[in-house]
Amino acid sequence: MKGVTYGQFVCCIRPKKAKTHQTHFIVGGSRINYSGEVATPTAEMLVSKLLFNSVISTHGAPFMTMDIANFYLMTPLKCLEYIKIKLRDILEEIILKYKIRDLATPEGNVYIKATKVMHRLPYAGLLASKQLEAQLNKHIYWQRKLVPGLWRHNTRPIYFTLVINNFGVKYTRQEM
Repeated sequence: MKGVTYGQFVCCIRPKKAKTHQTHFIVGGSRINYSGEVATPTAEMLVSKLLFNSVISTHGAPFMTMDIANFYLMTPLKCLEYIKIKLRDILEEIILKYKIRDLATPEGNVYIKATKVMHRLPYAGLLASKQLEAQLNKHIYWQRKLVPGLWRHNTRPIYFTLVINNFGVKYTRQEM
């Protein structure tokens, strides 16, 4: 099958969180043959530092952070990806519950069709960035042309930086 990559499960133990054990499914991004554009404009450290200094020097200016990881992971793919998982890498409990053995090939592989962004897809960040930019532009937020990763509202005193999937936001008043 052309365009197939390999998937793997990653388990995390986070003792200080409410959900202490978490499992992620990721694709083997290094095995994807993708020759298109993948670069995503994000703020450099200097831009973030300038925003922090601006917050400190503006009387009464609050600062907040926002995590948009779910936005990133819910971005639709422009073209489908197919992921191959070895049946032996799936927990028996999951195999039984979802009758996955019925879907396996004689070689013991299961193929999954991915329709939304997953971690490690080479172009995932660019897709999410373009979708995010379209959403922000609808609400008249614009990325500064000369300073990638620095955004500003067109009429309100709101500035923010985007680093990976986190916003650092400076604002001077709260409006409903």
